[in-house]
Amino acid sequence: MKITYYFGAGASVGALPIVNQIPDRIKQMIELLESDKYKLSDEKEYKGLPLGMTKYHYQQKFIEDLRWLLEKSANHASIDTFAKKLYIRHDWNDLKKLKVVFSLFLIFEQVNNKTDIRYDSFFASILTRNSTSFPQNLRILSWNYDFQFEKAYIEYTCDNRLEACQLQLNIASKYVNDDPVKNKFGITKLNGTTSIQQSQSYNSINYFSIIPSELTLDFLDRMISNYASVMYHPHMDSGLSFAWEDVGVKVVNIIEHAKDESFDTDILIVIGYSFPYFNREIDREIIGNMKNLKKVYFQAPDASVLKERFLSIRTDIPDNMLQERYDVGQFLLPNEL
Repeated sequence: MKITYYFGAGASVGALPIVNQIPDRIKQMIELLESDKYKLSDEKEYKGLPLGMTKYHYQQKFIEDLRWLLEKSANHASIDTFAKKLYIRHDWNDLKKLKVVFSLFLIFEQVNNKTDIRYDSFFASILTRNSTSFPQNLRILSWNYDFQFEKAYIEYTCDNRLEACQLQLNIASKYVNDDPVKNKFGITKLNGTTSIQQSQSYNSINYFSIIPSELTLDFLDRMISNYASVMYHPHMDSGLSFAWEDVGVKVVNIIEHAKDESFDTDILIVIGYSFPYFNREIDREIIGNMKNLKKVYFQAPDASVLKERFLSIRTDIPDNMLQERYDVGQFLLPNEL
C-alpha cells in the first residue's frame, strides 16, 4: 500500500512562525541585528564582492531589505501572495530580493529555535534498523522550503553535513538533487529550498554546509556574507523557487517528479496544508494524478476546513474516506502504515 504525505506550513509551526506571526518575528530579527552584541566590523570587508563596502555596511543593507520584507509581509495575505504578484509583474529584482531575504529569515529562525519535535518523533517511528531503513512505500510531498526534515534527521546519523543529509533523505527540488532516485522513499520540495543557485552551472549550494546549532556572531557574519554574495552577484540566485514559477532553465520538472512518485498513492495524509487558491492548479495536477487514491486524512486544528477545500481538488472520494484529525501533537501515523 502506497502512502503519501502532503505537508504545508502548519507542519513546522513548532519551529517557524505562521503567516500572521511573521511580521513580529522579522521585527525581532531586526532588533537583534541592530544590537551592539551582533554588530559586524566597520573596518573589515568581504573579499570578492563588487561594492567594496565593509561588513557593517552590508549588514545595514540587509536590515534595510528586512524592513522592506516586513512592510510587504504586513500588507499581503502571505509571502507567497506577494511573490506571485512580483512574478506576474515580471519584477525579477524584487522577486530575487524577496526570496533571498526570506530564505535567510527562515534560516535565522531555525537556528534560533529548536526543531519542531514532531519531525523527530516521525523519524523515530518510521526508521527501523538504522538511519537509512526508510519504508519504501512512503513518499513526502512538501510545499515548505524550510529544513526541518534535515535538521531532525541529522540527529539520527553520524554525519551533520547538510548536503549528505539531503542525499540520504533523497530530497528533490528544482535545483537540489538534479537526478533524484525514483521508486524509493524521498522528499519532494515543490517550492524549492533555502539554498543558493548558480545560474551559469545550475549547481545548488547550501547557505551553510553544516546547520549551526546556535546563534553566534560568526553565524551572523556568514549569513551576511551569503546575503551579499547572492544579492550583488549577477550569476547567483535563490534556490527557493515556487512550484508555479517557470525559471526558464533546464532543471528538475518538480511537478512531473511529484506525479511520478505519487501516482499510485492509496492513502494521502494532508498535514497543515490549507490548499491556497493560487496553488490549486498544481494541487489538482498532482492529486488528480493519484489514480488509486482511496482515503485521505486531514490533520490540523482546522481539519474540517482542509477537507472542505480538498473538495475543490477532488470530489470522487467517499465522505467516510475523508478523515479529519484534530490532535496535532504528533504527525499522523495511520493504521495503514
